Amino acid sequence: MRTLVFIPAWNEERSIADVIGDVRKALPAADVLVVDDGSTDATAERARAAGALVASLPFNQGVGAAQQTGYMHGLRGDYEVCAHLDADGQHIAGELARLVAEIEADRADMVIGSRYRERGDAQDDDYRANFSRRTGQHLFRLVVSLSTRQRFTDTTSGMRAVNRKVMRLFSDSYSPEFAEVESVQQAVLQGMRVEELQVRMLERAEGRSFLTPLRSTYYIFKTMVVLLVGQFRPRLKEGR
Repeated sequence: MRTLVFIPAWNEERSIADVIGDVRKALPAADVLVVDDGSTDATAERARAAGALVASLPFNQGVGAAQQTGYMHGLRGDYEVCAHLDADGQHIAGELARLVAEIEADRADMVIGSRYRERGDAQDDDYRANFSRRTGQHLFRLVVSLSTRQRFTDTTSGMRAVNRKVMRLFSDSYSPEFAEVESVQQAVLQGMRVEELQVRMLERAEGRSFLTPLRSTYYIFKTMVVLLVGQFRPRLKEGR
């Protein structure tokens, strides 16, 4: 099946080549696209040098716009499977390949890689969220689980794989600011089969997150409002 792996990236010049190389090893038949979200460093140049396609946004628009760009490229390029992972080195491409396999086997329309593994499977270098992030993640998964009547453990994960039905949905409508969380709610409420798969993720390899404790608190508040509004969004007609 034709597969596109896209990597949203903003000022990730130090890690992007390694991430692309990891994807090439795990999914050698997939095309790799880096969505450069208005980077001011050499992210785009290093991505091209590593052999990836690059779509450069004219200025920084946020992860939602970058992800929607990837989904639109997948839809318009007639790919059957579209998957994405972060550019900071936290995500292991071999784990992404497991998500892609679930889509290829038609066991789901969208598969989310959940960072929350069984305690006995945890390793020393696994991803660990700080207190403010853990608080937001717990709230989001609780609200999304209640609104969709389906249990989720990691609604903020940036590692996902989808089929063309979901590409079409997200190309048409996708949150610019609350991409990961709202898209889970949106996909389930629009009748998509959404599943989670426990995966291993690492601590950030390079750079630092833009989310400070204050920004995290503000983000949590805004996302909760968006989820409440999303609960009343009408279902799209079949075939749109």
